Amino acid sequence: KQWYQRRVRVRMDRMIRLAFGLLCIHSTICQLAVNSELPIKESYFELYETSLKHYKAKHFDLTAYYTELAIADKRYRDAMLVKCHSRCSRSTLSESNHVYFLSLVNAEKCTRKCMKNIFGEPLQLPLWVIKDFKSREPYSFLQYSYYKTERLAAALEAARVHLKYNPDSDMMQKNVRYYSSVAEDISLPHEQLDSSETFKLGMQKYSGGEYSISTHLFNLSLSLYMTEIGRCKTLCETGFDQYINRKIPNLEDTNTFYEQFVKLYHTVMECRYKCVYKFDKKIESTEDYLPRLLNYLQFSAYQNGDKAYAAQIARAYLHIKPGDQTMTNNLNIFLRTLGKSPDDLTHLHAFVDQNSLDMEVLSAIVGKKEMRKRLKDKQKYVLGDMGLVSDLKPNSQILWTNSY
Repeated sequence: KQWYQRRVRVRMDRMIRLAFGLLCIHSTICQLAVNSELPIKESYFELYETSLKHYKAKHFDLTAYYTELAIADKRYRDAMLVKCHSRCSRSTLSESNHVYFLSLVNAEKCTRKCMKNIFGEPLQLPLWVIKDFKSREPYSFLQYSYYKTERLAAALEAARVHLKYNPDSDMMQKNVRYYSSVAEDISLPHEQLDSSETFKLGMQKYSGGEYSISTHLFNLSLSLYMTEIGRCKTLCETGFDQYINRKIPNLEDTNTFYEQFVKLYHTVMECRYKCVYKFDKKIESTEDYLPRLLNYLQFSAYQNGDKAYAAQIARAYLHIKPGDQTMTNNLNIFLRTLGKSPDDLTHLHAFVDQNSLDMEVLSAIVGKKEMRKRLKDKQKYVLGDMGLVSDLKPNSQILWTNSY
């Protein structure tokens, strides 16, 4: 009975993986995916390799088909990894060192078991595949395949996704300009808008005085921001995608277990530090992204007549920047108008506290002087390009690793 239940669960997971990850871009592709008798049991690595073989053979319909499946599988695996890790890490940690390390071991074993029940054994991935999916390189082959099969609207959107993650690509900039001139822009959903893109839409409505819509968009942007940063931090601990070249620190120069642990954890904290500021370079402002978003949200909510929510957002802003005189004055105005003090947004305050704790831990590892230098010059220490793009002939020096 247990064997049968597990087989049913695995088959359901495969069906959900396709439905969850595959955002259809063209009706022909959707029909092909639905009607195909091919079982969706290959990993994104195998599917991606198959798509590249078809690309070299100039079978562009099949290239698009297998590339979409590869993207869908990778997206689903990442979502399941975050879900498994979150479920396995809910237990309250004790101050006892032994209990803390036990909780780490148990969370890791639980996450691995959870992922193994869904996908089986970990994949043996070469480094170039990890880099390609991180930099959205599959969309480069996808856009060209759509172009060769005369699906220009889909090609435009695929090219936009690639350009979003590779903004310095001259070739993709030219492709986007060309597709825009010959294809109807119908905003096909390759990937949903991220927090910064939703924020920019909110700014447009805000500038036009449409405060009801801008409040909704800023709220959505805040929700997307918290979700994406949480996902990014989880992958720092489980997916390792953010690690530069996936290198484990050299522990030969450490003498004690605690020194080794700090050195290993330093890698995780550097990754989590980059997560917090990942949207800053997408908004042209000297102010950090989250305070800027909260600033516009509180004023937009106030203009929309929701003074209680404006007060809650203003208080959350002051939780990040205590003593800010302008926001303090705004909060006092909101509270006088309301005649009472609304409850704090506890989830937002907890999110801010977690970011502050990450900063405190990293500061303890690298030193306060180093942290002050980084905060002064975030462009150099935080906002550098971490994505690397491979070509169709990967380096013969292949690094294999166990990963989901």
